[in-house]
Amino acid sequence: MPAYAQTTAEFGYQLHPEKLLENTVGTLQIFVASNGMMVPKSIDNLKVTSSDNSIIQIINVEENNNGYTKNVQIKAMKPGIANIALAAPGFSSKEITLEVFNNNNHPTQILMKITPNDFPIDGPRFGYVTVELATTGGLPTIAPEDITIKIETPNKDTISIRNQELTIKKGEYFAITEFDLINSGDAIIFASAENMKKVSEFVKVRKPTDPLQVKLFVIPETYSSYSGAKGYAIVQLHDGDGSPVKAEEDIHMKLGVENPDVSINTSHDFEEIQFSNQELVIKKGTYSAYTTFTPRPNLGEFTTSDAQTFEMFISTNNYLTEGASFTVTHDEVGALEGEGPSITTALPFLTTGEKELIAVTYFETDTVVSRKTGSSTLGTSDRELVTVTVPVTAKQDYEINFASSKSSTVNPINPIMKKGDNIALVFGNTGTVAHDEPISFYITDNQGVKTVPGNPIGPIKEDISLTVEPLVPVILVGSEFPTIAYLLETEGESDTTTTDEEDEEEENGRIGVTPFIEDSVLTLSANDFVNTEPEIIKKNQPYVLLNLLTDEIGDATLSFQAGQFEGTMTATSHTTDPAEMHMSFAENLLANSESLATIQLLDSAGNPVYAKNDILIKIVSNDESVLEIPEEITIKKGEYFNTIKLESRDEGLIEIALLSEDLPLSKYNINIVDISPIVSLDLLGGMNWNERVEAKLSVTIPEINTALGGFDVEWVATGGEILQSDDSTNNEGIAIMNILANDKDTISISATVSGNGFSSSTISKTAQILNIPIVETPVEQEQGFMINDSNMIYIIIPAAIGVVVFILKRTEKLEIITEKLGIADKLNIGEKFEGIKEKISEIRNR
Repeated sequence: MPAYAQTTAEFGYQLHPEKLLENTVGTLQIFVASNGMMVPKSIDNLKVTSSDNSIIQIINVEENNNGYTKNVQIKAMKPGIANIALAAPGFSSKEITLEVFNNNNHPTQILMKITPNDFPIDGPRFGYVTVELATTGGLPTIAPEDITIKIETPNKDTISIRNQELTIKKGEYFAITEFDLINSGDAIIFASAENMKKVSEFVKVRKPTDPLQVKLFVIPETYSSYSGAKGYAIVQLHDGDGSPVKAEEDIHMKLGVENPDVSINTSHDFEEIQFSNQELVIKKGTYSAYTTFTPRPNLGEFTTSDAQTFEMFISTNNYLTEGASFTVTHDEVGALEGEGPSITTALPFLTTGEKELIAVTYFETDTVVSRKTGSSTLGTSDRELVTVTVPVTAKQDYEINFASSKSSTVNPINPIMKKGDNIALVFGNTGTVAHDEPISFYITDNQGVKTVPGNPIGPIKEDISLTVEPLVPVILVGSEFPTIAYLLETEGESDTTTTDEEDEEEENGRIGVTPFIEDSVLTLSANDFVNTEPEIIKKNQPYVLLNLLTDEIGDATLSFQAGQFEGTMTATSHTTDPAEMHMSFAENLLANSESLATIQLLDSAGNPVYAKNDILIKIVSNDESVLEIPEEITIKKGEYFNTIKLESRDEGLIEIALLSEDLPLSKYNINIVDISPIVSLDLLGGMNWNERVEAKLSVTIPEINTALGGFDVEWVATGGEILQSDDSTNNEGIAIMNILANDKDTISISATVSGNGFSSSTISKTAQILNIPIVETPVEQEQGFMINDSNMIYIIIPAAIGVVVFILKRTEKLEIITEKLGIADKLNIGEKFEGIKEKISEIRNR
């Protein structure tokens, strides 16, 4: 691109102060910018408008002392965002977005936090709602008087709020209530207060895998109609994966039995199976129910079969059901009595941390009986020996020893087989976790130790971590804030399932908050942010609550430990008092120029805030020779900024430090650029004698794309007559000087460029003048005279004598020659020349 090409200029700006408060006046400094640099170029006829005068008004536009920046005085009317439009001839129009802040120490809004906000189907069934008062800038602030907050939810079938009206008392800044889980689904909680905007947060209660079904377990599976032995019918609510799941409502059901044979007795009152309770209820919050049953005594008299298989079924609404079958033999064998052996059937169970039904154990044995074959010989029926399984009743109370391979998952309670009974339920005190490895039950009976695999369902210990977080949305410095700790199960590799691309991946309803798995103590590692006493944790406790207090502003990472688990909490504390100093200035300053800088006060969230007392700020530069600044300024009570002048002296990168009592040190690097423009000088024209020569000066700066005008130019010319010259560059960065080349055989031009905050540069150029008349000077023989070697004798023929005289006079060589000859007076050469000129004139006139 040629040096004189014009590039459309771009606007740059700096707001002073950088963050405006409502009902205050600020300065928007406008300048020409290129490649992130302030360009020393004037802006003529600048037009400035605001998109919303109710937020920002334009007061006036003033020109700064340096001549190339404009100061636009603006007034911030109210909080909000407005666009400031800039336009000027030769510039691309620009829109600047400015925000006006509202800062005060009075509550203007509600903040709300729900903890936890994501619940698994088997986790704690309640959580916490915290509401907090905050300023417009989102900082916590205390209540100037008692403030009532209403808490409500439209999803009353999912959650229930314990206290729907909270009071944040005078001098406090938050209040807490609890909510209970009722059903799976998503719920929204609203919080509202007078003259404050309503806020809301969501709660997620995960759903079990569909479809839900009620499954029946019949234990044992074989009975004798002549023994009077009993069995258990156990029902469990299962999810779509076949694991137990707690009911979200009471599930009522009825048990029934289908006989594969037609009974001889067709009476309506005839019952082949007698239940102790034929109607069962799985109560809300539980997942199982059970009853005993006994085959009708002498049931074999009503059938010709040696054995019958019965189907027991469940009748209920809104749930799928799965029945079970059992066999009744009709051999005339009475009840056997003994000490065992015991047979154990394990049931799936949840690790709820409470006592759960984990298995059923019963006494039975195999015996040989003689059965008719249906044929006869000589009037005697043929018989065969058959091995059948028959129940055994305890001849006295027996304690059966049960043990578990993972006592942290379940610790079985030894069942007692009562005298005359053949079956007993086995309960266990469960933990709150399961393990990746399977567990085993070890049962000791009259035959020794037997091993049966257990079937626990619960969080995987290896996937559990400790979570600690504040209950309040934002922490206020100098006030206690509640904190909650709990265990959280996240999805491990074994929980990840792959599905077809067309199928949506179903969420794992069992992932989330889980109770503490053991007795322990919650401790906080030593730190400078907060301090608290250890908290005792009991096994199966859902949460731990503790109060913390900090006087420190800022962020901190706190380390906690509860037994074998470790966790961290990131805490950020805020205050509405001034918490930091902030300085705003142009990105790159020019050497030998003036610029503005503003120091303002910000709160801990970075919002502008008024000084509550006079604040003295000391300003220290690491190199005062580069930048001149005031040594200190004061932001007075009721104000929030102060604007200073920066006077640059030289180039360099300097550090500015701001120091004030009770405020952290602030440091800024200021880059001061001293750029020498690249100056080129071209001499245009034929360079002929007695013609005009044009000297064209062009100024460019590689770092700046836009043209540079207004540079001062100082010309020096020798060897010619100056006709015209520009004392500054035009908008294209060009200055012209015209000179008449009619004196010397060379012409020399020098130009010094300065101004606009840049160092001066000088450029020179010399050109040889062409076509200067050259005349030969032969010696006149008849008037020859002798001179020494150091002298010159001009012999001039009449035709050229006039020209030679003219040239000699013009170049001041005539007197020199005559002086050297030393014979000017004797020969009277001058008079002879004048005579010759007259003769030449006469000849021309002819």
